[in-house]
Amino acid sequence: MFCMAALIRLTVDPATQEQFHALEALVGESMMQAGGPPTGLMSHVAYPSGNGVQVTDVWSTEEQGRTYFDQVLRPLVHKAGLTPGDTESVPVWSFARP
Repeated sequence: MFCMAALIRLTVDPATQEQFHALEALVGESMMQAGGPPTGLMSHVAYPSGNGVQVTDVWSTEEQGRTYFDQVLRPLVHKAGLTPGDTESVPVWSFARP
């Protein structure tokens, strides 16, 4: 069975830019403790959306991404005093790096 990459997105709303930076610091700390980025993470971007932020990653497999979002990112969002929304996932048919 072929496992295709997945784009996984989490909405955090509301969130100010300052609150996002606090969350980002927690994520960075978590990655340092884990010895680096999580296995399977191919790309990451966060951008403002509505009154909050969209955290969007591309993962080698949906399972890797969902595991990270559920076991690591969501608890860190709560620790930052924010409320995570639903996690959305869509298959990635093509991914390229320049």
